[in-house]
Amino acid sequence: MKKLGALFAVVIVILSCVSASAANPAYISANDPGTVHDLVVVKKPETKNSATLKKTYGITGTGKSGVKVAYYKFNGTSYISIKDSNGAMAQTTIGTANVFYKQVALSEGHNKFAVRAEAPNGTYQVEYFDINVLNQKILNNVSGFSNGIQSLYNGWMN
Repeated sequence: MKKLGALFAVVIVILSCVSASAANPAYISANDPGTVHDLVVVKKPETKNSATLKKTYGITGTGKSGVKVAYYKFNGTSYISIKDSNGAMAQTTIGTANVFYKQVALSEGHNKFAVRAEAPNGTYQVEYFDINVLNQKILNNVSGFSNGIQSLYNGWMN
């Protein structure tokens, strides 16, 4: 009877490890809508499409305590989990402050990211957003155009 109890305990431990590792998957589909929409709010980036000159970006947001947040980058067909410095999936468990944060590396041009938040009960939310890294030449052209318009406007007003 003790052996049966020990076997049962081992099976429970193994199953709990499997279910814990299945929490946030290694990749997600580009069109996964999630099952709920109230676990997290992404605060930065502020919109679904943003632009920056920086090569790193801090993804931030708020959410419910106990929710696990994983970070993904698009590879052309699906979103692959971002790895931490140890090669493990980069994820955060939201604590009592109800905030999450992850610094991500950006490449020049179009960068597509997703944040997947999973509650302890298995419901999950996926938020998608794009961050475009502009090069300085484009910014200078836009700035020059803006200055030209401002000069033209000032000329009409005087």
